[in-house]
Amino acid sequence: MTSSASRGFTLIELMTVIAVMAIGSALAYPAFTGTIRSNRIATSANSVLAAFNLARSEAIRSNRAGGVCPSTTGTSCDGTDWNVGYLAYTDMDSSGSWTTGDTAIRYFEGNRALSLTAVANGGGVSQIGFDRTGRTNQQTVLTLKLADCSTGQPYQRQITLKLAGQARMEKVGCQ
Repeated sequence: MTSSASRGFTLIELMTVIAVMAIGSALAYPAFTGTIRSNRIATSANSVLAAFNLARSEAIRSNRAGGVCPSTTGTSCDGTDWNVGYLAYTDMDSSGSWTTGDTAIRYFEGNRALSLTAVANGGGVSQIGFDRTGRTNQQTVLTLKLADCSTGQPYQRQITLKLAGQARMEKVGCQ
């Protein structure tokens, strides 16, 4: 005699597993959304710091100037909107700003879910330059936050670029 034992799941068992997974996902989603938002802002802040460090170290290494500026194309400084993207470059003629003949080092793509602004001396900044010693000519404060940041949420970073060329990042609540 042969035994024909069934080796599968019943429809009711599969429906139960799917229902439990759906309920678990629905409960975990709000907490996971906060984690995603926090990681998005941290990644972008690290990208801004990387652009400054790259331009500064390249200026010191090459004994020329360097800088970071807003860029839509990734090949030149062509705007004032930091949200589109920004470019680290070597200032070949040490003019203090992007000119023809300067070398683009790396392009950092912007994120439309974030807002990035740069302010120095009460006004907007279109370029941040470093001299051959790695110093900058003005203290600049960059604010990076989620575009839909509500007051008090921890999704804002303030990056201060000191005259010595060093950048410091600080977590601040949305305002």
